[in-house]
Amino acid sequence: MLSKLQSFLSGSEASAKLSKTGLLTACVYLLTLLFYIKGPLSHGRTAKELFAWFFVLSLLYLFWQGYSVVKQATDAEALRTIVVFACVFSLIAFFIFPFHSTDVFGYINRGWQQVHYGQNPYIYRVGDIPQWQQDQMLWDHWIYNPNPYGFLFSLLCRLLALIGSGHWWLTLLLFKSVNVLAYGFTGWLVYAGAKRLGQSRPVMTLYLFLWNPLILMHHIANGHNDILAGCMVALSMYLAITGAGVWIIPVLVAATLLKYGPALLLLPAFIYVWKNHGWKIAFTGCLLGALILVLSSIPYIADWRQFRLTDIQDNATLIDNSLHSFLIHIYENIARLIPPLNAFHGMVDTAIKAALRLGLIIFFVVQVWSMLRKKCSAKVLMEKSALIMFVLICVASSKFNAWYLGMMLPLALLLEERNWLRRLVVLISCSELLSLTFFKQAYILNYFAMLLLPTWIIYRQVRRERARVES
Repeated sequence: MLSKLQSFLSGSEASAKLSKTGLLTACVYLLTLLFYIKGPLSHGRTAKELFAWFFVLSLLYLFWQGYSVVKQATDAEALRTIVVFACVFSLIAFFIFPFHSTDVFGYINRGWQQVHYGQNPYIYRVGDIPQWQQDQMLWDHWIYNPNPYGFLFSLLCRLLALIGSGHWWLTLLLFKSVNVLAYGFTGWLVYAGAKRLGQSRPVMTLYLFLWNPLILMHHIANGHNDILAGCMVALSMYLAITGAGVWIIPVLVAATLLKYGPALLLLPAFIYVWKNHGWKIAFTGCLLGALILVLSSIPYIADWRQFRLTDIQDNATLIDNSLHSFLIHIYENIARLIPPLNAFHGMVDTAIKAALRLGLIIFFVVQVWSMLRKKCSAKVLMEKSALIMFVLICVASSKFNAWYLGMMLPLALLLEERNWLRRLVVLISCSELLSLTFFKQAYILNYFAMLLLPTWIIYRQVRRERARVES
């Protein structure tokens, strides 16, 4: 074994450096696994915070170090090392107990609620189950909310709970296994897509996804399902690149039925398919998408009149870690200094929400109109889709969480290497790793440090680049 490791570490200087960076990164993930092996409740708040800063800063530095090395290495040298260590990272992260968010426990709740109790999760809440506390499969996670996810994800929860057969640990690992498969498949999609698009360094694109600590920590270790929607969005764009127009809309429908965000990409995709493949293909794609919607809704839709739509909407529009949250918390702090302003809190909150939503609608209409007026290539579709998803998730949504980037990062990585939005999303994916520290609860600091500051940095970079070109 030692001789094989030495052989792997040998080779060019760049390859050896990348391997050593990979080993150090694997050690950080392994330490995280060991620290949380008995669960997060086994440590005090101070210990968890100090350790979080240790692994966050370590992973960010090593991710940057690896990026610098890959830039110097040849594609052939870097590719094998990137893939081998991605397997190591994902294996370790697979066994890390969810330590930051318990959303995956909620997924298990939804599945077991269907399998064991025969309940429709869009109507019944986990808290409605008599003596639910005595069921070892059910955890106290969003038990008074109806299912906030799409029909396809609800079916996946049902299937995995059925296979898990009442064994909680097995069911947890099944959910994580699906995410690991999506992680690997998405890595292949962004790499293969980058090659077909003629990117100069597709291996850089692969690195930025597979070694991205946010993906490994939030989507593999903590098990968030956003990576599934991101995988489907990346697949739809890959189909656009390869010319398989008939499947683009159905795949985006599937993405929407996992998490609702990609729904805004359906109209741009329809315009692209119609303009490049004709009405027949576009209409056929819509029919296939409708078929996926109908088939996935069959177990739930019969009782649609009883759906808790208001509760689902309220959950989706919570104010948390977003631009909306940033602005309203600034107003609240000013109101503490000027008490009469407290009387206008509700009015200001409503105005912020209305302005952000109206802005999203106007932006969306402008993007769609530009697609209708101009030639629409696969690159244009990807650029418009990435812009729409960015504005939806990072600007207009009242609720933002770091793991939402799992829906957007694969799409952004398919853009041209110097594209400002690609660079911004990658930088935000790094800054959002700070969400694993106290920054998550710092309601003004978090949006400023993790979104506004990266935006300013990229803006300054783009301005300098344009100034150099003009001079």
